[in-house]
Amino acid sequence: MDIFLTWDSKWIWKALFEALSKEYTVFWISRNGQYKYNLLKNIDKLSEDFQKDIFDIIILNAWMWDFHKFSEWDLKTYEDVINLNLLANIKLLKKLNYHKKTKIIFMWSIIWKKFMKWASVYQASKFWLRWFAGALKKEWYKCFLINPKIVDTCFHPEDLDLSYFLKTDIKDIVKIVKNIIKGDEKRFEIDL
Repeated sequence: MDIFLTWDSKWIWKALFEALSKEYTVFWISRNGQYKYNLLKNIDKLSEDFQKDIFDIIILNAWMWDFHKFSEWDLKTYEDVINLNLLANIKLLKKLNYHKKTKIIFMWSIIWKKFMKWASVYQASKFWLRWFAGALKKEWYKCFLINPKIVDTCFHPEDLDLSYFLKTDIKDIVKIVKNIIKGDEKRFEIDL
């Protein structure tokens, strides 16, 4: 079984890669080009490098966000957020080879359901992609949307009050992904 995994979060990605690569062949790319590809710039190269691979599982985990007031970021940064969080996923699914039984897992966030300051465009991109995933599922795709709460990592600034958000253990994310792969998990949307 071949798995294609995009990543940004070194915590979620690392946990998924370590767990899945023990049993499956995992191909992966990063959002910022740290390891060969930059999802904001090199999507067309994917069709060349992966044209012979047919993926059984596609896990879309790359995203972009930082903590700022809406007025503090420039338009280019917001365009990058939308391009990576929404458009890059759409383009990837058009470029990659897969079959009708391929499972597409969107590693998303509970944040699309909550209003949180300093996250306006990020939240909008999560909202849009949820509807994209739901529409794909209605067509025929085997799509899954995992919405973890705040994952307890060092990603968040120390001075940001996250006490009103519950936390998701990274082990629970890995467990759900494995259950989707094995066919034990059937729900489209899984809130963790």
